[in-house]
Amino acid sequence: MRVSVNWLREFTPFAGDIQDLADRLTMLGLEVEEIAHPFAGLDKVVVGKVVECAKHPEADKLSLTRVDAGQGELLPIVCGAPNVAAGQTVAVALVGANLPGGISIKKSKIRGAESRGMICAEDELGLGESHAGIMVLDGALAAGAPLAEALGLDTEVLEVSITPNRADCLSVLGVAREVALAFGLPLALPRAAVNEQGPGRAEDFFRIELPEPELCPSYLGRMLAGVKVGPSPDRVRWRLLAAGLRPISNIVDVTNYVMFELGQPLHAFDRALLAGGLIRVARASEGMRFTTLDNAERVLNANDLLIWDAEKPVGLAGVMGGANTEMRDDSTEVFLESAVFRPGSIRKTARRLGIPSESSYRFERGVDQPGSRKALDRAAALMAEFSGGRVLP
Repeated sequence: MRVSVNWLREFTPFAGDIQDLADRLTMLGLEVEEIAHPFAGLDKVVVGKVVECAKHPEADKLSLTRVDAGQGELLPIVCGAPNVAAGQTVAVALVGANLPGGISIKKSKIRGAESRGMICAEDELGLGESHAGIMVLDGALAAGAPLAEALGLDTEVLEVSITPNRADCLSVLGVAREVALAFGLPLALPRAAVNEQGPGRAEDFFRIELPEPELCPSYLGRMLAGVKVGPSPDRVRWRLLAAGLRPISNIVDVTNYVMFELGQPLHAFDRALLAGGLIRVARASEGMRFTTLDNAERVLNANDLLIWDAEKPVGLAGVMGGANTEMRDDSTEVFLESAVFRPGSIRKTARRLGIPSESSYRFERGVDQPGSRKALDRAAALMAEFSGGRVLP
């Protein structure tokens, strides 16, 4: 499991040497296999200020810029982005930089104009997938500051090997608890207060049925309305990248963020695609077929556990959601699930179908049942904050 040291420090104020931390965790049975640097490709990328910007006389789609990158002189940089303009604060890759996508920056001449660096888009820095234009940064950032430091990126990540009996450590909070005990430090818990708003209550829209509680002893749900699906805040997207996950949207990213933070897998359904006001956790029938979020059709057996609405299966319990109820760009309502499943059931399904997911990895080892409510509330609060939606009582 990947544990960001910056994220760890939000729970406990460890200020010592990272190697000492890794050694102590290893001696406690949480073997640190590596201290990774997920944004090492940004070592020669700094904050820059575009002082001048003019059209290239030999190319309509290129601009000639002069950039203050804290190097003691203004750097001439030829830029092909349509959105570059004087006065912007930008990310500048200096000569000698080797960017995550394999681009090496050298002094060059482009259509006869000298260029000593590159003004970067987020995909060129490994900070996202957009190539629509250059990244425009907060104007308060200082020219010449290392970009990773200026953006507060998680530059040190512990690769921790968690043994099967330590499911309590499959989260940043779980590892932070061990660090606090080992070094005599306080432990802070994340805020999970929810601002509930009507009209209506979640119970007006859904009831939950658990016909086999030995397979699913707890299933909790919350509903959000008025959400606007879009990108997550930068700090969330970049933290997920450091943890090895691809950001998707402000709704889906929250489920992954809270899973890494607290160890509780969550799932967000598009509420409009759930039929009949019912959520039921029940077995599949022998040989039935179900299409998961990765658009693969799975052939199930009678021991596989499914999440159903009133008409159809909508999720493979503890493993992966269904393609038929996934959040879309135009979704406006969310049904948020936080459940506890029997570990053996999830393990058998995930392994037989060959679906090793972050969720099943945790469920098959056991999750904290009382903590599932805290994770639900934490995720609902963040979804409302990031999407502008409201959490129903």
